[in-house]
Amino acid sequence: MAAAVTTPVPAPSAKAALPGANDPFAAFPHIPAAVTVEVPVVALTVRDLFRLEKGSIVVTSQPSGANVPVQIAGTLVAWGEFQVFADRLAVRLAELV
Repeated sequence: MAAAVTTPVPAPSAKAALPGANDPFAAFPHIPAAVTVEVPVVALTVRDLFRLEKGSIVVTSQPSGANVPVQIAGTLVAWGEFQVFADRLAVRLAELV
């Protein structure tokens, strides 16, 4: 006669009842990744590059408020636009790819 094997099931914790408990990414730890925002520059010679100093202005080919590509580990993940947040320059994600 075979014996039935049962595995005890733990009682649901208070954490499971919290919002976001069904988040599929909750099991993953924070993994650092390089986020890159590329800003196309109209024309920047090596000479111009070496002449850059604090306060220099670099003209880009993007019109003000235009979306710029946002990449994580070299893969395009979104398009965003530059914003000023308090005293920081930030990128607001406008469209996820």
